[in-house]
Amino acid sequence: QWPDSPMPLHRAISVMAWQTSTDLLPVATPMFVLMGEILPPAAIPDKTYDGIVKWPGWLPGGLMHSNIGSSALFAATSGSSVATAATIGTVAVPQIQKRGYNESLFLGTVAAGGTLGILIPPSINLILYGLLTNTSVPELYLAGFIPGFLLALLFMATVVVACMVKPEWGGAKLFHGWANAWARFPH
Repeated sequence: QWPDSPMPLHRAISVMAWQTSTDLLPVATPMFVLMGEILPPAAIPDKTYDGIVKWPGWLPGGLMHSNIGSSALFAATSGSSVATAATIGTVAVPQIQKRGYNESLFLGTVAAGGTLGILIPPSINLILYGLLTNTSVPELYLAGFIPGFLLALLFMATVVVACMVKPEWGGAKLFHGWANAWARFPH
């Protein structure tokens, strides 16, 4: 026999549902989805990826670092892991055969980079977590920056080590010089 509660479960659930539906915070979620739909047709991910490719090309596994860096940048705009992995994947995957990369490691960097979408702010998951736990979303965003970028650096370090152990996994070098890399920045 369950003890009687001063507030029955069905009433508590309805109060929680009403409070969360009247909060303005969840409005950000469809806006992230809308941005994820607008960016790819505008070729913004392509331009971002092309700009980032110029920088880590001197490292072992050059394009794989671009996958992770582009994912970190796109995660900071999309707020979604799935959108990040799908967008960067469509730009990066054609490079596997073209540049001679190890397919498993290359796709692993796309998948690992995609996971940054839930950690690097602004993140849809952090908004929902803050809403459900009554936690400050700006504080959650501040808490996600350092781990998100540290995780991206650890992914890149893993690629460097893997490509140093097995150099054939690293594909073609794509470094075109520092002047060309700086020229990719918007003026």
